[in-house]
Amino acid sequence: MKYLILMVLASFLISCNSDKNKQQQFYKATRNENSAVLSLKIDNDQFYGRYKVRYADGIIDSGNVRGVIIGDTLRGRFKYISYGGNQEVKPFLLLKRGDTLRLGSGAVYKYMKIPYYTPGSIEFRTSDFQFLPINETDFKDSDSKMK
Repeated sequence: MKYLILMVLASFLISCNSDKNKQQQFYKATRNENSAVLSLKIDNDQFYGRYKVRYADGIIDSGNVRGVIIGDTLRGRFKYISYGGNQEVKPFLLLKRGDTLRLGSGAVYKYMKIPYYTPGSIEFRTSDFQFLPINETDFKDSDSKMK
């Protein structure tokens, strides 16, 4: 019985420490009158977090991002509730250059309701969002102003 209790206690402590290995990172980007904030947790070769975009006309898309890290590229999905109230899923792609993350774009194709960028269409234009790192306080301040 003592061994069972020790095993349960040890597994609990290991699971509590695993969250410390995840790095929380905060970013902000602006393009013309559009702005975005991004919070990411990175765990080995995976990422997840929150992404919010405020467009010039006041429309806000806010939701979760999740995906994998392959080299200097973060590739995943952006799942959000659109302005019209519908749940949407878009491909999400970032290119890491130093401390900056560049948002990717391309031609979107859906296969079995799974959106992805078609090969050869992906671009990381300088006119798209360029996310710069910020601290958590600035992130919370920027996030609250986007309402």
